[in-house]
Amino acid sequence: MKKYVDSVLRKAKKPIDLDSVCAKVEELIKLDDENYKLSRDDRLKVEEIIQTGISNYEYIETTTGKISPIMKTSFRTGRFYGNKNGEGFVISRNFFVDKEGNQVLQESKYTIERANCNNAIDGDLVLIDTGSKGIKPHVVGIVERNMENIMGEVERMGNSYFVKPIDKKKKMLTIALEGEAIEGQKVAVKLKKQTSDNFYIGEITRVFNHKDDPDEDILWEAFKCGIDDQFSDASLEQLQYIPNKVLDKDKIGREDLTDWKIFTIDGADTKDIDDALSCRKLDNGNYEVGVHIADVSYYVPEGSPLDKDAYKKGTSNYLANKVIPMLPHELSNGICSLNPYVERLAMSCIMEVNDKGEVVRYRISPTVIKSRLKMTYDKVNSLLKEGKIDSEYEDYADELRTLNKLALILRKKRIMEGAIEFDKPELKLLFDDNGSVIDFSKRQQDVGENLIEEFMVLANETVDKHLSKKGYPCLHRVHDHPNEEKLDNYLTMLAAIDLPFRGYDAEDCANSSNALQKLSEHIKDTGRLSTMLSTRLIRCMSRAKYSPINIGHNGLSKRYYCHFTSPIRRYPDLTVHRILKECALDKDGNSRVRAKKWETKLPDIGMQASRMEKIADDAEQQTLYMKCSEYMEKHIGEEFEGTIIGLSDRGIHIQLDNMVEGKVKNKDFGGRYAYNPNTYTLLSLDGKDNYYLGDRLLLKVKAASKADKTIDFIVEKKLQENYIEDTNKTNQSAKTKALRRKSRNI
Repeated sequence: MKKYVDSVLRKAKKPIDLDSVCAKVEELIKLDDENYKLSRDDRLKVEEIIQTGISNYEYIETTTGKISPIMKTSFRTGRFYGNKNGEGFVISRNFFVDKEGNQVLQESKYTIERANCNNAIDGDLVLIDTGSKGIKPHVVGIVERNMENIMGEVERMGNSYFVKPIDKKKKMLTIALEGEAIEGQKVAVKLKKQTSDNFYIGEITRVFNHKDDPDEDILWEAFKCGIDDQFSDASLEQLQYIPNKVLDKDKIGREDLTDWKIFTIDGADTKDIDDALSCRKLDNGNYEVGVHIADVSYYVPEGSPLDKDAYKKGTSNYLANKVIPMLPHELSNGICSLNPYVERLAMSCIMEVNDKGEVVRYRISPTVIKSRLKMTYDKVNSLLKEGKIDSEYEDYADELRTLNKLALILRKKRIMEGAIEFDKPELKLLFDDNGSVIDFSKRQQDVGENLIEEFMVLANETVDKHLSKKGYPCLHRVHDHPNEEKLDNYLTMLAAIDLPFRGYDAEDCANSSNALQKLSEHIKDTGRLSTMLSTRLIRCMSRAKYSPINIGHNGLSKRYYCHFTSPIRRYPDLTVHRILKECALDKDGNSRVRAKKWETKLPDIGMQASRMEKIADDAEQQTLYMKCSEYMEKHIGEEFEGTIIGLSDRGIHIQLDNMVEGKVKNKDFGGRYAYNPNTYTLLSLDGKDNYYLGDRLLLKVKAASKADKTIDFIVEKKLQENYIEDTNKTNQSAKTKALRRKSRNI
């Protein structure tokens, strides 16, 4: 019945009332059944469909009681993204089928001024009127508000206790507590009841220990970003019924690969092992490569409490020395982890690969495997680079060398097809037994890490192609072209610091993988500045996300790509496993029904997964800043060497040689300075040193604050200057103008 109601409302030129809807529904059904007459029960069904549609904001009811699809009105629903000033924007997404039958995503962004926010706060799902005829977009009402895990500090006013939100975007909320609390305590609060606009009665759900507790400080940062380390009582109850070993009944219908030579390669401290490999040479000269992935979907049924928790979390979070898992440790480190010497359930993508790196045949099967060895990247790298073979690895040396040979072929093939590579080491924190940072190191991919990456990419691509070939929807991992305006600014900056990129402009780099590749290679040849310039180039790239609409993956230069290889720690991978299993049931004649189900579900899953991935990245960054600042609190007055990686009117941004970042404020230079954005120079107006992007400095730590996540330096002396002769005339002109402005302000 709903399809008839939808058809009637979609074809109506203007809003229509219930009687008209019923009459037109009857006319439509009569085209298939000329004797049909709308019964009283059918009329009630139509009315129920309309009321449900209104409740779900699929339809809008006018003040005169007439109905229209929301997309034919000026109303939209979307997520409100607010800032600390109370204003923000709403992103509304609409999926529709075009004339060719392709599902298309229409995404619109509406700026909402503070006066038009109608008490909406960051993260709310809202109904907005997009505005017309001089009326600005405004929030009509709040559809859904996250009522859990508001973070704050307990305050006392008279005999009452309140929680003041830490997040400045939620500062307009007033949260009163029932009963007494401890003033100054940091807590998580669940909003129980709303008494008036933005005034709530709250209940404390979590109390945090002292801010300097090495575990609690990380959890506090995670909670502030929107990450919860807890699981629901229903999930914990569900865990009680999940076995800790593979049972005989679990193996039914699965391919038995327990006699295969399968192994894993991970970091030494990895406990949640998603993937395993196997490799053998075939008689025809090709290679059979098996990528065996933990079958999490077998233990986490769709719609179960564990699944709902995993959907909410979206991803596991790796913060400093702490893991906040998407699934409880009993699963992530236990029955779902491909630990050595024990049977595990897997989804295996077994590919025949030729010596050109092409997959000529494949099969995707539910399997039972038994990993024979948990290898570590360090020992694999020693074997592949230096020929140092650990005694445990002797029986696997040939397989590792073969896989590495294939990985190099695959990598070369990817780069030839336009994949982009960036030279960007990551900062790794080193902790003592008490959880305090004692040092830093650079984490950079080596041959073992590259080996794993290539075969995970290959399996992900193969799975996406498989689902597309079968006509099934897929949650793709998509990556759009880079931002042309940012690239234009980047190329201008390269020219300003005498590292011009010739032969291509920003439009070329945005739309041509070949041009972007050459730009990346150009950056790698800039010596000591390459890491800083690579970091700045990465910021010009679009953010990868999850979507049922396949626009390809620009960074990897893949037309078909999804995430299949990490279902323990990423919800999209778990979703793809479920789709694969349903795709395998095609012979029963219900494939269209199953495909339609996923077409309906995937947009929301993609949006939630992309949102939680960004939150995870933000939390990782904030935790890193916090721990670096905590470390520097113990080193105030000490000297370090570093490089200028950014400049502005407020001072310079520094990266130390250990990759810790901080700032030198203008007031700490001991003179007057002005920033010239045309030459990326901080100019001294008093005849002292100018500062240029890329300068090497000796610095002293002036101050550091773990609470504020800040590190302030003062310059002891300049070690190496990145002075550009061609900029001198431009800088002199900018300096003269700055001095005139200063004199007028005296």
